[in-house]
Amino acid sequence: MRRLALYVALASIILWPLTLTAQNVKPVSKPQLKSIEVKHFTKADGVQLSPNFQKVFYASFLAQMQRLNVADQTVEDGTPVVDTDKPHAFIPHFMVLEGTFMNVQEGQEKNGKFEDGYVTISVLTFRRDADKTDKSAETTKFKIPLTASLQNNEQKAAEAAGVQLADEFRKKWYPDRKISNWCC
Repeated sequence: MRRLALYVALASIILWPLTLTAQNVKPVSKPQLKSIEVKHFTKADGVQLSPNFQKVFYASFLAQMQRLNVADQTVEDGTPVVDTDKPHAFIPHFMVLEGTFMNVQEGQEKNGKFEDGYVTISVLTFRRDADKTDKSAETTKFKIPLTASLQNNEQKAAEAAGVQLADEFRKKWYPDRKISNWCC
């Protein structure tokens, strides 16, 4: 019994620093955006992605955007945006994100190691004012790593890619925000 307790104590001492690096990204404390509407992501011609990948990716991306609190409210495609009374400096009404999967490169095994694949996503962001006019359109391309095989674990790859894209938007809109809870 003593030996078991010793092993547990030793394992916890060794693994404790690893838990620090596994901390999630801190949410943005005071969002500057009033609302974000996330449209469903589409595929460009010739892109081979399953509908399940798209569904899981979208759900993961939307959930992470909400968790990171990059806007007062982040809603999915077709959900009415509730007006808030909070004044905002640089976005008078709300942003709309429309994404397209442009290219997919499956990961490969080389020399006994798995090399990540990637998905290239083009995202159109534009501001929509209260009168429903679209303004300030900007297209940004992101190359998001696929840390799992699409053939072996498509759901894990889609979830991780959705989280990564949401974090890229957090970095873009809040560049001064630290990445982890335990850092500086």
